[in-house]
Amino acid sequence: MMGRRYRRNNNLGSVVTDVVRVASRLPWWGALLVGLFAYFLIYIGLGGYLEGQLAAQEGSQFYPILEARYGRLIRLTAWVGNACLIVGAFFAIRNHFFGANAQRTEKGIAGIVAKILGRRID
Repeated sequence: MMGRRYRRNNNLGSVVTDVVRVASRLPWWGALLVGLFAYFLIYIGLGGYLEGQLAAQEGSQFYPILEARYGRLIRLTAWVGNACLIVGAFFAIRNHFFGANAQRTEKGIAGIVAKILGRRID
């Protein structure tokens, strides 16, 4: 009997792996909704919140430090949000035609390609 292999990562990049895992098991419309929800939550919600926090500190003497830190996080949320949207769209198309039975290698390839394309879109 094989045990589950689950690694817990405490970074935002592991969200893409989680979205791949969930979207690959859902029907096409569920995969699309998961991708859209993750995109809106991460890129629009978290990224917009961080941009608002940065804009509120514009006159502060610590603004350059905050800009460097928040700017990096804002770019990260854009990358992860775009990758989640790509994963959702891919599995929506794939699951529509082939059903929700993706193999482990297919999930891995989809996650890697989504991360690469997510960086290119940004």
